[in-house]
Amino acid sequence: MRCHFSFRYGALSCLLFIVAIAGCADPESATAPDASRPPLSITGELEAEKHVKIAPPSISRMWNYSIKRLVPENTHVKVGDLIVAFDDKPVRDRLIEKKSELAQARSELKNTVRKVEQTAKDDVLAVEEKRAEFDKAERRAAIIDQSLSKNERMKSAIDFEIATNDLALARALAELHEKSGKLEVSLAERKVDTLAAEVDLLQKQVDRLKVHAPIAGLVQYIPNWQGEKPSQGESVRFGQPVVLLSDLSRMQLRAQADEVDRSSLTLGAPVDVVVDSAQGKTLTGSIAELGRVVRDRSNNDRRRVIDLLVAIDSDEEVSLKPGMTATLNLADVTRELVAEAGSGE
Repeated sequence: MRCHFSFRYGALSCLLFIVAIAGCADPESATAPDASRPPLSITGELEAEKHVKIAPPSISRMWNYSIKRLVPENTHVKVGDLIVAFDDKPVRDRLIEKKSELAQARSELKNTVRKVEQTAKDDVLAVEEKRAEFDKAERRAAIIDQSLSKNERMKSAIDFEIATNDLALARALAELHEKSGKLEVSLAERKVDTLAAEVDLLQKQVDRLKVHAPIAGLVQYIPNWQGEKPSQGESVRFGQPVVLLSDLSRMQLRAQADEVDRSSLTLGAPVDVVVDSAQGKTLTGSIAELGRVVRDRSNNDRRRVIDLLVAIDSDEEVSLKPGMTATLNLADVTRELVAEAGSGE
């Protein structure tokens, strides 16, 4: 019993001693952050907020495109300026062929219309001729004269019946010619319309092979998968971008942050951006987008990262280009560490 009391008394004494030491310590030093910890630093690549990738247009029956003309790299272009022209010979050859077919089809249409009109005139004359024969046969069949023999009266009746049938046949034939003529003209017109549409499409494709700038900006060549930039005379495949056109008025930084730093990043958080090739000039910005999905950095690098996009505040004193590397630091953390270092001195 006496041992148990001594143990409790010793533990209580130790606890009071620890509390006394803590009370004597400097409260600021107990709560102050570690000034030796490095700020969160992330490296990324600059890009224009508004940019367009120029690639070969979609042209029927074309998969390889030869570059006929290419504006020099790092050229500043205006809206509507020619950026790249691809060889249009394959399309132009088809255009010439279709134009020839269209001219022939239009000539055939004129001949068909002329033929139908002439057939209609002939049918009108044929109907009028048969009508005259019908009227004549009708008058003869209507004559009742005892002086005529029985055979003559029978012959008049037969002639009237034949004239009636001939008139009906002439009218039916004229109606048939009218319907078939309309069909022939319609088919010829449809052929002309089809060929005209093909010619118009090919002409538009020829024009589309001359790609003009949809926005004003800086021209930069896009390397292929082998790292080779496009040049005049080379061939590229459909879908392969050759030129990046960037509006430099608004720039942004695209980067990847390690998964462990995710808790330190929030949308709208201010950041400092240090561009490597701008003599260490520090720009300001804020986190505009923050990825929700964690992924591998690359196929060969299994480190888990999240994507983020930083909107950079414009600064006319600094010349920025897409592709430049830059480092972003959380502005609040950086300034806090600088303030702590100054107060420590």
